[in-house]
Amino acid sequence: MAIVRAFGPALQRGQIVGALVAVAIAVAWIVVGGDDASAIIPLVIVSAAAGIVGTVVAVLVVPGRVRRAYEVFSWLGRAEVDRFQARTGGSVPVGVDGIAAWLAGHPATPVMLLPRIEILAFVGRFEEARAELAMVVPDPATAFERVSLTQYIDWIETGEPGVAELRAAAESVAPGTEDRRAADVTVALAEARDLAVRSKPDWTAPLEAVRGQLGRAPWNVVLRDTWSKAAVAFALVALVAAFGASLLRSLL
Repeated sequence: MAIVRAFGPALQRGQIVGALVAVAIAVAWIVVGGDDASAIIPLVIVSAAAGIVGTVVAVLVVPGRVRRAYEVFSWLGRAEVDRFQARTGGSVPVGVDGIAAWLAGHPATPVMLLPRIEILAFVGRFEEARAELAMVVPDPATAFERVSLTQYIDWIETGEPGVAELRAAAESVAPGTEDRRAADVTVALAEARDLAVRSKPDWTAPLEAVRGQLGRAPWNVVLRDTWSKAAVAFALVALVAAFGASLLRSLL
């Protein structure tokens, strides 16, 4: 969660400002819109527009370097979630109880080994994670992933970044492929995560450096997974604020 916490302040600030802008637009509509402003259809339309404007403002409030790094992080995260779901047929477990139940219900079969190793490492069961990693049959298609999991376990357990070994493994992946882009981003994420934990102000730099390789794909992921959800939330907040302002106006 180190990298998530690093992104947190900038994203939260943007979302707060975006929500306030959406509320201000909705309330202003009630104040200046006349008697017809409180009709349900205009309220819904204005609230939806307020949600969109609030989202645009929220995006712009996030510093560009953080925004670019977050796009790269989100792109890799979405790819990993999709891969986990494809392998396991289900969603990524959350919470202590959910993770324990998932591990109990998904034994260490060849198909489940790689997903299990990452989950085991995440919850601090390092010996089990290493034991299951040793059970993975060598395969060129998963060679980089095995190195990445080794680096991930080592970093969580000991704090050693292990970036040099990870980069060497990434360079063995065929250039110009989606796998190579994912490998390069994984290396960048490992570097950024280590810098963030050590409170370095330039922690976003490794992720920013690989942003240009990915085209529009990261923006599409962030739009779907982050900003579209924010727009819906802002619109709902705006609608509630508009109803409140309308009720208050009727009582005055």
